[in-house]
Amino acid sequence: MPTSSHDACSADEPSQGGRLVALENRLRLLLHHLAGRAILARTEIDDLIQEVYLRAVTRTEGLPAYSPGDPSDAELYALLARISRNTVIDIARSIRALKRDGRTMPLVRADWSRVEGAAESHIRSLKPGPATQAAGADEEGQLLAAFRRLGPDHRRVIGLRQFEGKSAAESAQRMGRTETAVHSLYRRALEAWDRATRDKE
Repeated sequence: MPTSSHDACSADEPSQGGRLVALENRLRLLLHHLAGRAILARTEIDDLIQEVYLRAVTRTEGLPAYSPGDPSDAELYALLARISRNTVIDIARSIRALKRDGRTMPLVRADWSRVEGAAESHIRSLKPGPATQAAGADEEGQLLAAFRRLGPDHRRVIGLRQFEGKSAAESAQRMGRTETAVHSLYRRALEAWDRATRDKE
């Protein structure tokens, strides 16, 4: 039973945990894009995801309100993207600090003890079953393998436009290109990613 009216959902409104789980595949790809090999050598992608969820559900402001007119839950994904970037930055800073001290960084593990028990159990209870997880992991693996076979410009423009949700103008500024060039590059990159994915089917 919900502990407050804030936790309650209408029959048509997904729970907070359900909203997070629905965005997990996109979040995985975003974190692969942001983290890079140095960080992924020191932590598991699932632990990064759990840390992002942890930071999201323990925000003082709570999660953005659900909008029935936005099935992609764009506002929530934008929040998760910001948290993901901050999480990766924090880990990178820790790695650099430890290197200066001549120490190695242990695997990063999300500290779920900081989450209220109700929030933790709610999110975990909504995780897919084993068969669904296996299918999702296989699809994720194919997408990631195909993504890694792309050229660096294609990977970067997809990362900026699709994973980080940057506009063409913002991506152009980050890449030192014109907005028109970014539109064209993004289209070619998505086509190349699609071909690379289908080539493995």
